Amino acid sequence: MNYADKMEQEARLMSRLADWMEKHGEVLSDRKRSNAYTGVRIREVIWRGSRYEIIDVDGMTCRIERK
Repeated sequence: MNYADKMEQEARLMSRLADWMEKHGEVLSDRKRSNAYTGVRIREVIWRGSRYEIIDVDGMTCRIERK
């Protein structure tokens, strides 16, 4: 497995985790911003008693932060 495959696998797992958190948690906010070049979506979710911020760029989950 090369580096690109590992990055793809990590991105796929992070996207699945974000979807799971959204479906099984409580969504507090869902904001979208975009321009001619990119689209950003920021979701705040309470999952298992903790607040998380999920950031998607162009449909791909880039960051899941615990707040």
